[in-house]
Amino acid sequence: MASQQLTLILPAFSVVVANPINQSFLPQSLKILMKRGTFIESEDRFFQQLLSLFSEETRYWDDFPMARLRGGTEFSLCVDPCYLQADRDQLLLFHHGLDISMDEAEQLIASIQYLFDDLGASLSINTANQWLLSMPIEPDIELTCVDKVDRRAVTEFLPKGADARLWIRLWNEIQMVLFDCPVNQAREAQGKVPINSVWFWGKEKMPDEWQTWSHVSGQDETLKRLSHYSGSEWLENIDHFTDIQAKHALHLAHFDPDKDWSTQMETLDKNWLTPIYKALKRFQLDSVNIVIPEWGTYHLTPTSAWKIWL
Repeated sequence: MASQQLTLILPAFSVVVANPINQSFLPQSLKILMKRGTFIESEDRFFQQLLSLFSEETRYWDDFPMARLRGGTEFSLCVDPCYLQADRDQLLLFHHGLDISMDEAEQLIASIQYLFDDLGASLSINTANQWLLSMPIEPDIELTCVDKVDRRAVTEFLPKGADARLWIRLWNEIQMVLFDCPVNQAREAQGKVPINSVWFWGKEKMPDEWQTWSHVSGQDETLKRLSHYSGSEWLENIDHFTDIQAKHALHLAHFDPDKDWSTQMETLDKNWLTPIYKALKRFQLDSVNIVIPEWGTYHLTPTSAWKIWL
């Protein structure tokens, strides 16, 4: 294999590495790579990490251009369904893992569409838990990526800007409508959490300059869309490190914390971590960056892989 540079993204892995008890699940190969690599701490969440990997611009990203990536215009917004949970004197937002069907999504959108009529805006569905709002003009608001708000109190992340009061009022009106929605009554009867709110986001502008990769792969639709917009080479069905032939490669290794950890760790170790470690020691890799959103990045070279005293 020719010498190459590889960036490996491990999304949702922060729940493992940040907890001393959970660290026992880590493959030995990853423990070695983490110990011998140069660590750069970062609290950036998944979408922010992705954008930084594809953008030449060096600035802090609060939002993410998801509306454009979903096929919207520069005036579009993402309006994604979520669950707000009261926790003492604050509201916590949950967006992932809500198990929304397409039929439920269609009924929920139909129940709140009239609230957007005065704005001349219309809601549409990308996927059951990804909605898009098309608007005739651009609202003067600053928004925060749902990925950054997920599992956190919403207060400090509410819309800001000249039109903020309008959108916060609209957000509250949507919650009142959804409170009595038949879909949510049925969900609660089935033991599911209600879809009692939405989150406005995805308004960020696309980067002016892109980072182009000669190889991008992984089971993630947003990664695929960024690959196409950046002019990078997207490859399907890449399951093993040896499938990568490009010199400047980016791969996302999917990890679902709600599924069996041991099986996933075994596959990750066999297909990626152990082969990467061996390739570094054989000088077949010039460098490796292991990116763990909400945690940081481990940078390794062949020299660091040979630090047997660590």
